[in-house]
Amino acid sequence: MTKLLDEAIRQVVQLPEGEQDAAAGAWLDYVKHMRDIQLTEEQIAEVRRRRADPNRKFLSLDEVRARVERFGS
Repeated sequence: MTKLLDEAIRQVVQLPEGEQDAAAGAWLDYVKHMRDIQLTEEQIAEVRRRRADPNRKFLSLDEVRARVERFGS
């Protein structure tokens, strides 16, 4: 989670100043609601498998935005 948080902070800092507050607020809302998420044992195993992959791919902000547009928000 630390690497993800560091990357999120780097992305927020790169945004124009007017967008930083909104992005940081959205991130905080996401983290706050993560406490409500309950994963199944299978989902936990999948998360562990993905995190263990040293060659896992991280998405850029542009890639994430493209996926959200494609699938709807």
